[in-house]
Amino acid sequence: MNRPDAAEHDRLHALLSRRQLLHRASTLGLSAIVASALPLIDPQAQAATPGLSDATLQAFADTMIPGRRASRTDLGNPIAPLAIAGVDTLPGAVQTDALALYHHPEIGFNDLEPTFLADLERRAVRHGGDFLHLDFGARVQTCLDGLDFSNPARVIWEAAAAVPFTAFCAAALIRDATWRQASGYRVMGLPGIAPDGYADFSYRRQMSAERTRNGSLP
Repeated sequence: MNRPDAAEHDRLHALLSRRQLLHRASTLGLSAIVASALPLIDPQAQAATPGLSDATLQAFADTMIPGRRASRTDLGNPIAPLAIAGVDTLPGAVQTDALALYHHPEIGFNDLEPTFLADLERRAVRHGGDFLHLDFGARVQTCLDGLDFSNPARVIWEAAAAVPFTAFCAAALIRDATWRQASGYRVMGLPGIAPDGYADFSYRRQMSAERTRNGSLP
């Protein structure tokens, strides 16, 4: 991303990397990250109205992995008009169905959502208003605040950040995903699953066609 706020966004990703979030954000590890945040739920926290909550979650996902503007996700789900800031030319986390993964019953993020959104909006106000209506730079600053080590609820933010990374990098909701169905795979240059392998793929090295002496490699 070649933008004035790219350095701050890199700092956001570096903060997440220091917590080894990217290494833990797999489909199986995601529910464990969410579960570790459950003890920090604030029973008094109130999320916004359902439609606004979903749009805000999409805006947060777009801040984690920005993407191009789109109206539908890979699975055909609607994207809130203000969710994607449009700071990149390639698909981002929103287009890879991060919102659907937030609400997947096996992930458990619905229990964290009110507490997370309440803290998100409290911090967003310091940067100019509600999170959905902030520009991308202010969204990044809000997320840097939330993921700062001084925030006692930062593990909830880590759980929230793990969802878009898992949706984008693992195509978590697409069965037997390939680059044709999964935008994240296309962006990363991954072909995806191939039960019978890729006949035209190699590491540009001549492969031996001989048989081994006893059926095993040296």
